[in-house]
Amino acid sequence: MKRNSRSVKIKLDSLNRETFIKREERVESRRLPQKTIGIIGRPNVGKSTLFNRIAGRRISITADTPGVTRDRIEALAEWGGHNFKVVDTAGFDAKDDLLASKMREQVLRLMDSADYFILVTDGISGLHPLDGIAADILRDKGKPFAAAVNKIDTAEKELSVYDFYSLGAGSVNAISASHGRGVDDLLDTVLKELDFTETPETTEIVDERIRIAVIGRPNVGKSSLINAWLGEERVVVTPAAGTTRDAVDTYFTYAGKDYTLVDTAGLRKKSVAFKNSLDKLGYYRSIEAIENADIVAAVIDGSEGIGERDVKVIGDAWQVGRAVILVINKIDLAEGGSAEKLKREVSEKLFFLHNPPIFFVSAVTKKNIFKIFKAADTIMNEYKKRIPTAKVNELLEEALAKHTPPIVHNRRLKFYYMTQAGVKPPHFVVFVNFPKAVHFSYERFLVNIIRRHYGFNGVPIILSIRARSGRNNEVKPSKEENND
Repeated sequence: MKRNSRSVKIKLDSLNRETFIKREERVESRRLPQKTIGIIGRPNVGKSTLFNRIAGRRISITADTPGVTRDRIEALAEWGGHNFKVVDTAGFDAKDDLLASKMREQVLRLMDSADYFILVTDGISGLHPLDGIAADILRDKGKPFAAAVNKIDTAEKELSVYDFYSLGAGSVNAISASHGRGVDDLLDTVLKELDFTETPETTEIVDERIRIAVIGRPNVGKSSLINAWLGEERVVVTPAAGTTRDAVDTYFTYAGKDYTLVDTAGLRKKSVAFKNSLDKLGYYRSIEAIENADIVAAVIDGSEGIGERDVKVIGDAWQVGRAVILVINKIDLAEGGSAEKLKREVSEKLFFLHNPPIFFVSAVTKKNIFKIFKAADTIMNEYKKRIPTAKVNELLEEALAKHTPPIVHNRRLKFYYMTQAGVKPPHFVVFVNFPKAVHFSYERFLVNIIRRHYGFNGVPIILSIRARSGRNNEVKPSKEENND
């Protein structure tokens, strides 16, 4: 079957084209957090807004609609010289439907594990029976907590705070999470109640976890796969498509190595996702998760095969420079002989990938699911591989010897030198006298030469064509910057 090589130039208009070149390294130096603070409360009281305020950035999706947050969302935070983990939760609700009960289970699991809690309440609507129920559960579990009476943005509204002393919290604090009013005093109060004496003040760690975003279209088993890895129902799973909205980070250690697993919302077509404002936010959070990942584990429903939407989602991730591992899920539901059929589909429909690791797994039975981490370690080494400039130019000389550059407008196209400008993903820059004259097929030829000698299996290679600095040529990158 003849393929047009230009067809693999899949665009992702919501991301900056230079993301893969200028992406900031996520290597942070911070003290190891040993305390966890959970944020709980009934729906739509401002938990996620407070979480984002404490974390110092927008992580949880916030909206005026109740029930936006469905999973536990974690972030590392620092206040007053102390480092801790803060966890956002779904609204504590008494409804009996499946989704509400799953969300409530997440809150109860956190109540068993966190060290301290902030019970967020609504100072405008006043004390609610669910506030009292949540406070009673915390007391029964012997968990200390502070009450944060939210939406108190003026001194006049502070009179409504007194009703909340009946909750029996260690402290009652008037705050406005959206404006930041009173949040600093709340944190001062909370941290005084925690014992940080066991935390080594001088011990620092470097955050070099491999970040794996689990992506795919809706209802292919992304959340089920993460829960199977963790051995607990860490993220909410229901038969309904679109259960996950936020991009949920989870810190995970396997075989002595640390990873950050990111569950994402299923990527629907824009025409479908953008009909609902929350689904639209979830779409962009998934895109952001892909942008910030090192590796994407692209989950495909093995019982349905590789569809057009699967190709688009995987192609978008590859186009912005992310290493790809293919995870064929629900293989326990697939018919006999489907593995060979799916391998043929990969070679035909995902031909733009270069030797990606492929795993046939079942999140239900846990078949093959942990093999993915060994592949992630291998592919990460490829992702950050750097080739010495001398070796790179030997490849360029080999390419020029095999195929002499053409004459364009009576001018011989000259290739001066090539260098590797970056890693994660590997980015090579070729300097020439006339960038626009370099045909995309010659760029692909150069990429293939690089792969033949140095592999880069499962990893996209970025190739830029530029004019040599200081010459009377265009200095900007060629329009045909290639991503193979």
